[in-house]
Amino acid sequence: MKSAQVVGAKTPAAANRTPAVRRLLGVVFARYGSLVLLVLMIVAFSLKSDQFLTVANFQNVLVVQSVVSCMAFAAIIPLIIGEFDLSLGYLIGFLSMVGAFLGGAGYGAPVVIPAMLAGGVLVGIINGLLTVRLHISSFIATLGTGILLSGMTLGISGGQVLYSGIPRLITEIGQGSIFGLGPAVWLTILLAVILYFLLEHTPIGRKLYAIGGSERVAFLAGVPVGALKVVSFAISGFLVGIGAIFALGQSGAANAGFGPELLLPAYAASFLSVITYRPGYYNIPGVAVAILLLAVGFNGLNLLGAPFWAQPIFNGAVLLIAVVTARAESRHIRK
Repeated sequence: MKSAQVVGAKTPAAANRTPAVRRLLGVVFARYGSLVLLVLMIVAFSLKSDQFLTVANFQNVLVVQSVVSCMAFAAIIPLIIGEFDLSLGYLIGFLSMVGAFLGGAGYGAPVVIPAMLAGGVLVGIINGLLTVRLHISSFIATLGTGILLSGMTLGISGGQVLYSGIPRLITEIGQGSIFGLGPAVWLTILLAVILYFLLEHTPIGRKLYAIGGSERVAFLAGVPVGALKVVSFAISGFLVGIGAIFALGQSGAANAGFGPELLLPAYAASFLSVITYRPGYYNIPGVAVAILLLAVGFNGLNLLGAPFWAQPIFNGAVLLIAVVTARAESRHIRK
């Protein structure tokens, strides 16, 4: 005689579906968790503030984040190869000051813009050589470089804010509008597309990820590890140069104290990228989502009347969460 099925007991088919559903939800959360959180934040702030979900507000957010985006893109390149660049914040302040100084001396955009970009590349090469040739930890080497740059910035400015003679092209890039968005925003989107293609669909991108995965294995496979590390730091410096052009154009002046405060959100966005799009790997789409997440979060809090000290607390909390999540995701990928 067949026994009756126990009420509430799962059938074998249902039991097999449960792990599959959990795996599916895990994959969705790993790839799109940040995006889901971004959408939820937009909905929440829209319900709390009438000023949040407006065209003008989002235009302002995107323009401001163009500088942070360049900094995050600059941070992620060394991270991919397993290195840090702590000079980024000081470098953007230095390059902005160089641009303002040259503009005040009567030089136009054809001189100022290449000088700022070349300065970023030069500092990046120096950081790379210190790390590769002298075998100094990138953490220490770039921190030392950054401190030197902060002193040079003060020397150039004389402790003053430089605002006269900023080339018109630079101010138009920072403050102009094309189809409702600033030129800096469009250029940032173009830059993100180029970097995505470079890292995801070219041999050099695959080699950079290989170096970050295992430097020794990459070397034994014939990858020019040392040269690519220097190139990575140079690309990072070039991206900071672009961000400095945007920052100088937006503010119309250069302040000796500008720059270091951008390092934290840049690294927060970089670490958050490992839980978006390609779990366990630093990636450009993940950085883009993370930047919007940080921007929307602080913008919403600001509209709700959060005090001025809320931004560093928010950024610091997000950075800690990002680092913990990145480590957990990396351990999961290795299993």
